[in-house]
Amino acid sequence: MEQLFRTTEITENQKKLDWITGYVDANIHDQWTSFKEYKARSWNWFLKRLKTEYPELTTEEQGSMDNLRKLCRENAGINLLEEERLMSFKRRFMYIAQKCLRPPAVTGNRELVELFVKTLDSAFQDALNSRLSIQRTLKVDTQGRSRIEDPYDLDYVVQKAIELVSGKTIAWALKHMPVILSKNGKVDLDTRGLVYYSKEESVRKVEAHPDVEALQQDINVLKTLYEKQERL
Repeated sequence: MEQLFRTTEITENQKKLDWITGYVDANIHDQWTSFKEYKARSWNWFLKRLKTEYPELTTEEQGSMDNLRKLCRENAGINLLEEERLMSFKRRFMYIAQKCLRPPAVTGNRELVELFVKTLDSAFQDALNSRLSIQRTLKVDTQGRSRIEDPYDLDYVVQKAIELVSGKTIAWALKHMPVILSKNGKVDLDTRGLVYYSKEESVRKVEAHPDVEALQQDINVLKTLYEKQERL
């Protein structure tokens, strides 16, 4: 309604009150028009009265930690090969998280990072921690200091998680590579169709890689996946 008032340039309190009470049924209309704030023709005080009468409006504005925890429970166990699932979860998580951080905030960066990371499976968490520890882009205060108990900004953590499941990493290649279940029950990668290079060609390709550090991180991801499979 407020967007409508801005678009149509309606500024008079009585017109605003007439419009908003015209969109509800007769029972609610009678309740709202009985408010002293309505009779006083005060739009702002009428809105405050509505928020008092309907506390769920304030909860919706501030964001609900209960809803955030429920979302994390429903998406628990996201793994490195589930890019679409991660992106869907990320969109809903960040929408609610941003509302929770609006003043007066109902939570902080550290709690949100913890909720997000714990929704990932153990292998994903290990790979993400490895990438964060290598790159070490720490969150700092106005004096340039970082807090050991809250080292990374939520947006940065989410960005690195997305990188791990995107086409920038070897994990993406694993998702598209055929898999064979061997007789001993372990998973083997099907190497048919792979192109092999000589030692000299491999060295040249590694030297030409624009980010050797990122490549090492991808290797660590593979190691993590392999070690987890070995424990199964």
